[in-house]
Amino acid sequence: KERDADMKFTCKKPCICGGTYLFSTYGDDPWPIVVCTECGVPANLMNNLSVSVTADRLLHRSKAELEDGDYTLSIVICTMAVETFLTRMFLRLKSMDAKIYNLPSPAQEKEWERDFPRSGGFARKQQRNGYTGTADFVSKSVTDQTFDEFVTSNDAAARVMDKFPDAANRSAKQYFQDELFKRRNRIAHWGYVNSKQWEARLCLDIAVAIVEILKEMDRTKYEAL
Repeated sequence: KERDADMKFTCKKPCICGGTYLFSTYGDDPWPIVVCTECGVPANLMNNLSVSVTADRLLHRSKAELEDGDYTLSIVICTMAVETFLTRMFLRLKSMDAKIYNLPSPAQEKEWERDFPRSGGFARKQQRNGYTGTADFVSKSVTDQTFDEFVTSNDAAARVMDKFPDAANRSAKQYFQDELFKRRNRIAHWGYVNSKQWEARLCLDIAVAIVEILKEMDRTKYEAL
């Protein structure tokens, strides 16, 4: 039987016996019940409460590619995760503003997507069309602050940046643009396929950090409501 989706997602979880649970699924399908590789006890895996389950799964897939030695693909996938989370976070905001508390219809999402920037990337140094990239666009939509202003003023977001000593005294937005998105662009637009392990590890760490900051934005907005 043909599947509705072909992107495979995997996740490893430890068992208390010392064995491992090896979960795998496709697209946004639920995780199946699996058994421990050692003791055979069954277990299931629940999705995290998240703005984008797909983005979270893409981070898992990026980590799996990194561990398997496919560093270039790991970079591409973790960047997809960030872009997916940004878009879904904006659509969630539009849904809440419209007082739609169930999943919006495809027609509603299509209408809202027209307001989302189609160019400029994560960060743009010069303002164009009223915005400086998706990072500031989403941040200002959610928090009324630019991405850098939020990182500077929010303790949890600032602690995320502490994980990157070379980002000290730099724009967080521009640091992420330079160290993650420019590497992805080199792959996608220049055909560079010789990424190193340390590059993939850095890119995955940055992607996870960006998602953590975006989740903190989401938390602060809706905690105040």
